[in-house]
Amino acid sequence: MERTILHLAIDSFPIQAERLRCPKLRDRPLALIPGASVRPRVLLTSREARQAGITPGTPLVHARRLCRDLIALPLDRDFYGGIGESIFERLAPFAPVVEPGGAPGAGAGIGRFFLDLTGVTRTHPETRDRAARAGRDVEHSFRLHPTLGVAANKLVSRVAAQVVAPDGDLLEVSQGSEASFLAPLEVGMLPAARSAEIAERLDLLNVRFVRDVQALAAPQLARALGKEGALLWNQALGVDPTPVRPPERRPRAVAEETLAQETNDSRVLSAHATRLAAELAAGLRARGEGARGLTLDVTYADGHEASATRAFAEPLRGGAGIARGVAALLERAVRRRVRVRRLRVSAWGVTSEPVQLTLWNETEAMERRRSLESTLDRARARFGAEALVPATWILHGLTVRAPARP
Repeated sequence: MERTILHLAIDSFPIQAERLRCPKLRDRPLALIPGASVRPRVLLTSREARQAGITPGTPLVHARRLCRDLIALPLDRDFYGGIGESIFERLAPFAPVVEPGGAPGAGAGIGRFFLDLTGVTRTHPETRDRAARAGRDVEHSFRLHPTLGVAANKLVSRVAAQVVAPDGDLLEVSQGSEASFLAPLEVGMLPAARSAEIAERLDLLNVRFVRDVQALAAPQLARALGKEGALLWNQALGVDPTPVRPPERRPRAVAEETLAQETNDSRVLSAHATRLAAELAAGLRARGEGARGLTLDVTYADGHEASATRAFAEPLRGGAGIARGVAALLERAVRRRVRVRRLRVSAWGVTSEPVQLTLWNETEAMERRRSLESTLDRARARFGAEALVPATWILHGLTVRAPARP
């Protein structure tokens, strides 16, 4: 059966959400910045701010010189996530399966959704009508303007919604025309081409457009890009077998920090990441919980973001295990030489299920670690958070903070 996937995207969702919260912001130059930063840089801009020359990564001080009327607001992930969840519930009647279009643990807070319409509609006019009704429902209910892409898979439907944004409504790509639709687009529209490392290699190969990728043979790309080459080649042809999946309702715990001094020093970043891991572990420990997965999000000084995620067979509970997991994610996520502005660690799949151990020495070692961590928690509770601080933290001026919130 021919698949039919609808991608509904709300362009600049956080900007639109802020204007929903405060209608007076409509048509005003708006920039979103980190919530706590000594020298904040712009994370996201409205169209009016972009017209004034403000782009993500611009220092706020410079942005205010470019646009005296600029309004800067702190990024409010919880607020955007709440609106996203409401939109998700609103879309549920339109398709048997709806998937938020974010990374693991991101939920619906980025304003993108996949709807699997396979078998729901029989003709192209029916599909367009159902997609249009879903878009109108969101716009009328939330006063947020979505763009819609319809195609035979998730990749092409998402690109279609991006191409039609921000002033369009709906773009349908018929099955069999995926490659010709993608050919004239910039190669950066393909997810596999967006990492800094891959983008740099493609630039060296003089690959600018999707058609340039299509002109290469798969073995050539594999030699130039490694395992990412095959993925990029398939994406350039519009091939994506990924199914639309319902979201996993995974409770999360989050620890995050905007660095007082942006840096690309691996030792400093490691110290900050270790502290976030300790905060996360302390919060989970206090509630008697473990995490089945970790996600590390990195925001660079120029506004670009990177993320790394890992799932675990058994829930992580101990501080040492979480610290090792975060350290590995940091190494995967930070691949650029640009200074880092913000780190965010999320523990997802939070559970109170017991850990399954089969060997006596494993149980004994875990009990020793648990006893040590409990002793440290009691000492800090009695004598203050700064009573016991790792030496590496002290070297970088860091102290113990409150446990991570659920």
